[in-house]
Amino acid sequence: MKTLMIWLLSLFLLAFTCEGDKKENNSSMEKELNQVIEENVKLAKDFEGKLDELLTLEMAAETSGYPANEAKVNPEGEIEKKYNKFCISYSWEKTNRTQQIEMMGRKMDVPVNDEVTLSWVENSTLEGFKKKYHNLTEAEIEASSQGIDEKTAELNSNGKATQEQAEMAKSIAKNAMKNFSVEEVPNVGDYAVFVNQKFAGVPTRELKVFYKGLSFSLLVNLSEVASYNDKKAIALAQKIINQKLN
Repeated sequence: MKTLMIWLLSLFLLAFTCEGDKKENNSSMEKELNQVIEENVKLAKDFEGKLDELLTLEMAAETSGYPANEAKVNPEGEIEKKYNKFCISYSWEKTNRTQQIEMMGRKMDVPVNDEVTLSWVENSTLEGFKKKYHNLTEAEIEASSQGIDEKTAELNSNGKATQEQAEMAKSIAKNAMKNFSVEEVPNVGDYAVFVNQKFAGVPTRELKVFYKGLSFSLLVNLSEVASYNDKKAIALAQKIINQKLN
């Protein structure tokens, strides 16, 4: 219950951002998105259950520098790929790195595998992409905070979470919002940003790319040095665009 609730709240975080703007512009943005879908050959639905065709094992192995046959692939089988349409991940147990996480107020060190992951493949307009991934204004933070309060209160009143669970989830979501930041990346696709987030004390840095109406996320974690991971992610994004989307 706790894991599910926290996961849902992390997804609600950006959903509450600019809620008023979404309501006002929803119709026009939906129209623009339909136009984008009509004008572009590469559709997100073309890759449903087939994300390994967009980010292949060979591409991930070349990015990591490790042998392809030693990678752990998730999802692995055809049935798993059919139901997990969210991401494709390749990892290697080649490092002694650890990462500190915080669960239920306790901190612990857990092993970290070297990883290359593609996720969140969807059709979008450039306007919609920028609305989703931008540094929050004070007004947006306030609105998002209010939305989190309302949602946790709803979960508690509906019996889906205890007061303690709701308060814990609220704290995690609000801390995640405070640790959310965006950095523009030039010369990648039509528009791209690095998005920094932090959940349960664990920081993540993903490259979000928009290209010809299609957007996707790349997580490259091969080193403790962020600049090394950044360069690998940028090179991989350009490879995906050149080899798979042109």
